[in-house]
Amino acid sequence: MKKTLPLLLLLMYITSFAQKKVLFIGNSYTGVNDLPGLVYNVALANGDTIVYDSYSPGGYTFELHSTDINAINKINSNSWDFVVLQEQSQRPSFPPSQVQTEVYPFAITLDSTIHANNACTQTVFYMTWGRKYGDQSNCPSYPPLCTYAGMQERLRESYLEMGDLTHARVSPVGVSFQNSIAADSTLELYQSDFSHPSVAGSYLAACTFYSTLFKKSTVGTSYTAGLAPAVATYLQNIATHTVLDSLETWKIGVYEPNAAFTYVPNGLSAQFTTDSIYSNSHQWSFGGSTPSPSFTFATGGDFSVTHIACDACRCDTSTQLVHISSIGIDEAEFVGVSIFPNPTKDEIVITDKQNEIVQIELYDAQGKLIQKITPSSKERYVIAAPHEAGVYILKLLNAEGVKSVKRIVVE
Repeated sequence: MKKTLPLLLLLMYITSFAQKKVLFIGNSYTGVNDLPGLVYNVALANGDTIVYDSYSPGGYTFELHSTDINAINKINSNSWDFVVLQEQSQRPSFPPSQVQTEVYPFAITLDSTIHANNACTQTVFYMTWGRKYGDQSNCPSYPPLCTYAGMQERLRESYLEMGDLTHARVSPVGVSFQNSIAADSTLELYQSDFSHPSVAGSYLAACTFYSTLFKKSTVGTSYTAGLAPAVATYLQNIATHTVLDSLETWKIGVYEPNAAFTYVPNGLSAQFTTDSIYSNSHQWSFGGSTPSPSFTFATGGDFSVTHIACDACRCDTSTQLVHISSIGIDEAEFVGVSIFPNPTKDEIVITDKQNEIVQIELYDAQGKLIQKITPSSKERYVIAAPHEAGVYILKLLNAEGVKSVKRIVVE
């Protein structure tokens, strides 16, 4: 045992942080303030690390990058986990018809180049921000660009469309800028040209990228890029909430295996169904390799069920506590008993002409008891329906222990 302990400690250390290989392809919005280096330092302070490279000639577009041998060689130089693509700051904000011809085809070409090198690399689009006072040079020909808000909205729309077209993640840096400005417009995120980022702007971008790549919070990160601690904490909160509160919006995890699952119990059996669309293999802790297996438990109780969903490149794991009850449906019928309305919205009415019922129990769909009533001797009982819509189980018992179980639908 003593000989294996150091190895065990090493394995615990290795698994305590994540390492990602990331390539940044862009222009000055990537190069100014060394954004890749800032992301590296934020990750390191959070217990993770990135191995990174970058290529960011000033003013470069996707069109130029798509045929640039230097960009292509960078892409082909490693089996990257992520390749970040940043378009020239104005182009994605142009009219939709122009973006469709000047931006999208080259975004698709770069994405194809990335996957030709390594099918498992994930493309990440770097959503940039609107200029502080809009794009005045293009304002006369396209009015939405006359203001920061109009330019920002067009950038958001275009980058999300690129994410949809290529099934890629989007790092919502522009939305982090927007949220920061809305919360505190006195914090300067721009340089004096009202376009390029200040150190605070680049730090906000770096925190946004960390949450995008690792799906983790940056709140409390010790690395501040030289900013005042209160400013850094503010920007960490903005970036974290922008990304993690809206993962689906930014396509983060949307096109990847998702091991979340639902289950429908029926007595000791349960039907399990994965929520994962982008997966081709499945494992369940009770056995089974299909997306929707059924399983019969030996007894009722609470059981921990784990599901692993994988595609050709990655896996996701989800564990839930599953409640199994031995309650069946329609085990007996009581003469003279009726239950209405069903479906119901407000109340459940039970009539018992022979005064046979001695106990009423209401369970949720997972078999958990939520209400128990011992009725007095009368023919009509009214119980409040649960507040949440769904399927419930009503169990009635008589003095001999005979039970009748009914399925109740609450709308």
